[in-house]
Amino acid sequence: MRRRVKKEQEKPLKVGDFVFAKVRGFRAWPARILRRERSVYLVYFYGTCNIAKVGVAQIYEYEKFKARLGDVLRRANNSFKGAMVHVENSRSRPSLDYGFQRAKAALTDDDDRKQRQQKSAADSDSSASSAKLKKYSKFDGPFVHITGDSDSE
Repeated sequence: MRRRVKKEQEKPLKVGDFVFAKVRGFRAWPARILRRERSVYLVYFYGTCNIAKVGVAQIYEYEKFKARLGDVLRRANNSFKGAMVHVENSRSRPSLDYGFQRAKAALTDDDDRKQRQQKSAADSDSSASSAKLKKYSKFDGPFVHITGDSDSE
């Protein structure tokens, strides 16, 4: 019978950390954290340049698991080897990691666009209600002088 061992408290991962991320149906792949959302991480995968949401349980620290998950000699897959070369180059020169920077910029652009849409939707809701008030409070028809008015003596 196997004994369950509690996972020791690890330092929380932050944006920009290098990790191995496991997605169902694929092996653990070198990646970099773009954002944390509740119980999942949004990660950028090296080699494929894909972005995916990965559960916290499927994230492994790069340095800690490199020997086990990043062994290039055991894994004959050329795309995995290319991903490992890509991540090592990015770790040595993070300022030249253009793929990650592009993904992060696209993510912030999407966030800004969503915020503007939410703000405009909220503004349109309040402006729609004020437009209804204006519709009933003001007469937009042409001015017509009414004959027989008390002012015309």
